[in-house]
Amino acid sequence: MVTSDHPLIQLLKLIDMVWIDPEIRQCRRGAPKIYSEQVMFKIYLVSLCKKLFARRGLWRYLSANELIAGACGLSQIPHRRTLDRRLVEIAPQAEVQIRHLGLILSVEGVTDGITAASDGSVFAARGPVWHKSDKEVGRIPAGLSGLDTEADWIYSPYHDWVYGYKAHVTTTVAPTTVRVVLEATVTGSACESHILKDRVCYLPDMVQTLLLDASYDDSKLIDHCEAQAIEVLAPLAKPIGASTPQKRRDRAAYLATPEGKSRYKQRGSSIEPFFATIKSLFGLDPLPIKGKIKSSAFILLALYAWNLIVLFNFIHDRPLGRVKPLLDIL
Repeated sequence: MVTSDHPLIQLLKLIDMVWIDPEIRQCRRGAPKIYSEQVMFKIYLVSLCKKLFARRGLWRYLSANELIAGACGLSQIPHRRTLDRRLVEIAPQAEVQIRHLGLILSVEGVTDGITAASDGSVFAARGPVWHKSDKEVGRIPAGLSGLDTEADWIYSPYHDWVYGYKAHVTTTVAPTTVRVVLEATVTGSACESHILKDRVCYLPDMVQTLLLDASYDDSKLIDHCEAQAIEVLAPLAKPIGASTPQKRRDRAAYLATPEGKSRYKQRGSSIEPFFATIKSLFGLDPLPIKGKIKSSAFILLALYAWNLIVLFNFIHDRPLGRVKPLLDIL
């Protein structure tokens, strides 16, 4: 039975404390929105935490739980078509809220935000795969039902080729505190280094070091980070040759020292296992929904929910990284 002190209601109230209002948009024609972005965001966070990915199930749950609906800011339950239509706003909003909450957790010392790590992980699409030869010509084989036509073929060093979507995420390393998501977005088969270069500007000013794998060994990205006073530690993607610039030689030499090895080793115990944790906690492997809009929304909501629960644990003097026990009682 849901009571007023239920953890889910407390999490929804916590959103009110850390919410950042979106930028003022130009006026558009048409009727004003009945439900604010903040209200819709809460609704979809409930959807994620309760694993109610179908609009019918979510609508029934909100209708049957007045306290939860009230904590979302609802005086009436949105129509199921409204739930689908407003989902398009969630991913962009989640990116903003993740960055804001990550900054709060860093500034308040909940996490150590000096060193961060970035990586990408593929989330497998729901349903059958669309073979590349068929996808390139837009041909859907007869009898292939339930196909997510918006997903891409993406290469993963751990899982080979995967049909799905890629999350690009930057987290704190924080070996003595807790990992926190600082920045995130979801794409198809986009280049990791290009995505990160465009999003380094969103990282908190306190980030001094960025730990990356060899796929980010891009001179433009590294120069861009250095221009923002961020040191990049990333192995070289190609062996040193006669034409290798001295700057790359120096980076490789430093990573071969005991100090360099020790610092870079933190990456393997931070962001790499984090993706597996997120997929397992929120039931996102494979994705329970189809389409880029829905997939992006729920992947980003899961990353936001991690940060929110870390803050909840901090406020209630609980072990910071104990996210699963709280999710289990929601």
